[in-house]
This record gives sequence, structure tokens and C-alpha cells, in this order.
Amino acid sequence: MNQRTPAPPTLPSDAAPAPGATAAFAAPAKAPWTALVVVGVAQLMVMLDSTIVNVALPSIGADLPADRTALQWTISAYLLPFGSLLLFGGRVSDVHGRRRAFLAGLALFTAASALCGVAGGPELLIGGRAAQGVGAALLSAAALSIVLEVYRDEEQRRIALTAWSGLGVIGATIGVVLGGLVVTAVDWRWAFLVNVPVGAAAFAAALRAVPSLRAASGRRLRLPSAAVATAGLAALSFGLIRLHEGLGDRAAWTGLAAAAALLALVTSMELGQDDPLLPLHLLRRPAYRLACAGLLLVAAVMIGSSFLAAQYFQEVHRMSAFATGLSLLPMGLAALAAAAAAPALIGALGPGGTYALGAVLHLLGAGLLATGPDSVPLTIAALAVVGAGLPACFVPLFGVGAAHVSAAESGVGSGLLNTFNESGAALGIAVIGTVLATTADGRLDRGASVPDATASGVAGGFLALAVCSAAGLVLALALRRATPADRRAAA
Repeated sequence: MNQRTPAPPTLPSDAAPAPGATAAFAAPAKAPWTALVVVGVAQLMVMLDSTIVNVALPSIGADLPADRTALQWTISAYLLPFGSLLLFGGRVSDVHGRRRAFLAGLALFTAASALCGVAGGPELLIGGRAAQGVGAALLSAAALSIVLEVYRDEEQRRIALTAWSGLGVIGATIGVVLGGLVVTAVDWRWAFLVNVPVGAAAFAAALRAVPSLRAASGRRLRLPSAAVATAGLAALSFGLIRLHEGLGDRAAWTGLAAAAALLALVTSMELGQDDPLLPLHLLRRPAYRLACAGLLLVAAVMIGSSFLAAQYFQEVHRMSAFATGLSLLPMGLAALAAAAAAPALIGALGPGGTYALGAVLHLLGAGLLATGPDSVPLTIAALAVVGAGLPACFVPLFGVGAAHVSAAESGVGSGLLNTFNESGAALGIAVIGTVLATTADGRLDRGASVPDATASGVAGGFLALAVCSAAGLVLALALRRATPADRRAAA
């Protein structure tokens, strides 16, 4: 690290630094990496649990037993509170302290994982998954704010954000691999129980490694705004999840309409506030706004790709859960390699240019899979291309977004970034799930076999992800114009 690396993306030229931002980014003291290791392990668990259940659903359904609706809510019960409580979780960490909020979220997540592992029926499993989602929201928002607060040196922050972004990608991909291994070798319950010793060790390590960061004095949780914002985000997540039932689902559109009304209400409540829960001033900055929109799209591509791939390998080629997980491993390894190269790419291309490269890789991989290839090796290779594009998108987007967040509001600022990220995951599952089901049902009605119908549905889902990738490329070009680092790289 003695070689001087190019300056990271900072603030766009059209935005003044937020109060406290200079101190947050210019502090020369370097912090030990132990805090990043601890919060990184916890974040890896959170992202792993977003996908580990996917390949375990058939075993869960046969063992409990659980019907199709209960199995769907085994996934949705985690995603709904996770996505809706991230903003409030960030506020809790701002007001009551980052380490305290992190430890509370980690304890709840670990206890809920144990509950899921011993659940004797679908109701208890779904309840445990919901509690996991609450703990994950509190943990994840606090963890990212700890990273932003502890690592103020520019080089350290660049490395920390790269590692953070890479962990999210790797966790979501490894979740499918580990899920297949656990289901095949042991039992589906260990997909949850494995979190218990890891969570307990992370809790003990956090007490020693994570500094007791001082909470903001004189700030309030703003519970009325928090209640409305959480209800609005929950309605949004619910509506997106219900869209999986089809575009004609009345409950889905009711949820989306309620979300629009509630989010409009909380926006009006927060306008003009000196210490708002919803940091609207950040969304007024073009680069931060583009970063949020980009995170929404790339999260849809990440979660959607792994979901469609699992359907393709298991339903079309009748592969086992373990073989499915192994087939997704190259996607994770490609993401890991790209994450290691991300800082150098950002130095050479700028954040917008690196994001554009990632979007192009997604467009190529998803576009190829949209043609419906019948070859398993070709499908694995195309998924690896998609995997390589994930860190190239996530790392610069989180970097640009974090550059706008002051130390005092690192909780809500990081919570808002994570909210767009998780909303994108829910949107991706809703859209590609609907496309998959609609296309497959149409083919079945015309007499196609289940594997052929599923293959057509998977191709349609990847076509939707290719459209998301094309939209991401447009955002990347706009971000490239908005950030000075990109203009310097172009020169």
C-alpha cells in the first residue's frame, strides 16, 4: 500500500460538502482493521441469509410441512422488515450510538436464527424470519455507519468500502452454495443454526474491536416520521412481493398505492426540519441521487440473477440443491476477483466509468441468458460475467453515496443507501418472478413440458434484467458527468 493510489470519488462539483463531511474524510489517523472484520462478518451473515433459503425451500416444505404460500413468505418475511426498517435503524444508530445499535441488531438476528432452526411449523419459521429481518435492518444500517465513522483516512475508507461492497455480493452468492451444501449434507435447519455460533463470536469480538462511538447529543428518534416512513416502506415491500402473484393481484396494487401516499406524507412532514429523519438534502444532490437509483437497479440484477439461475438448474436440468450451488460458485468467484480489482478500476476510469463497465457486463451476461441457451457450461459462464459486473457497480455507487454523508448523519445516510439497495432486491424478485410465472404459464397452456416452460420463463426474466442493465448504463453515463474524478480520468 506504499504506492500512491488515485484519489477516491468525493463530492460532485455542484454540491457543497455536508456539515461535518470535511472532518469525516480528512482525518489523517488510521484505524485498525479489526472493526471492519467484525462488522464485515456480521454483514456477510445478513446477506447470506437473503439467499441461503432459496435452495432449501423444497426440503422445508416437505419437513414441516409447508404449502407454497408459506414457503414464499419464508423469503418475504425476511425481506419485508429488512427493507422497511433500514432508514429507522440508521436513525437509531445516530441517536443511541453505532456500536450499541449494532450489538442490539446482532443479538436479535442471532436469537431469531436459533428460533428458525428449531421451528416446528411454518408459522414459527415465518415469525423467526421476520425477527431476523428486524435484526438485520438494525445491524446493517449501524454496521455501514461504523465503517464510515471509523475509517476516515481516504485510503482506508476506499479499501473498507470496497471490502464492504464485495462482502454483500459474495454473501448473496455464497448463500446459495452453502444452502445447497447444508441441505444435501446435513439438514435445512443448519442453514439457520450456523448463524448462532458465528453471531455469538461476532458479538464478543465487537465488544473489543468496535470503538464505543459517541452518540449524537440532543437528537431525537422522530418517532411519528419514523412510523410513517416505516409503514410506507413496508407497504412498498409488500406490494412488490405480492406482484409475484401476477400483475392482476389487487393486494399488490393496494400496497403500492398505500406506499406512494405514506411516503408522500412523510416527505411533507420532513420538509423544513432542522434534524430530519429523511435526509432529503442528500437526494437533492445529483450524484447521490444517481447512486441511490443505481443501487436499486444493480440489487435487482444481483438477486434476480441468482433466483433465475436456481430455477433454471433445478427445474430445467433437474440438478440437486448441492449441484445448483456449485454451478453458482463461478459467479461468486468472478465477483470476488472483480472486487479486488475495483479500486484500480475506479482510479483509472472514475466511479461512473467503473459503474458503466459493470453495467455493460450485466447487459452482456443477461442478454446472452435471455436467448435461452440450453448449455449448462455456457449458462455458468454467462452468470460469471454477471458476477464480475456486480462489484464494478456496487463499489463506486457506495463510494459516491458515502462521500456525501456527514459523520453526524452517517446512520440515516447509510440507511437510505441500504434502503434503495434492499428495495431493488424486492423489486427484482417481484418483476422477474412475475415474468417467469406469466411466461411459463402461457407455455404450459400451449402444451409445453414443465422444463421447457420454465426455460422460457427464465429467459424472459433475464430479458427483464437486461433492461435493468441498460437503464443502469444510462445512469452510469450521467454519473460519469456528475463526478469530478471521472472528468479527471477522462482527461
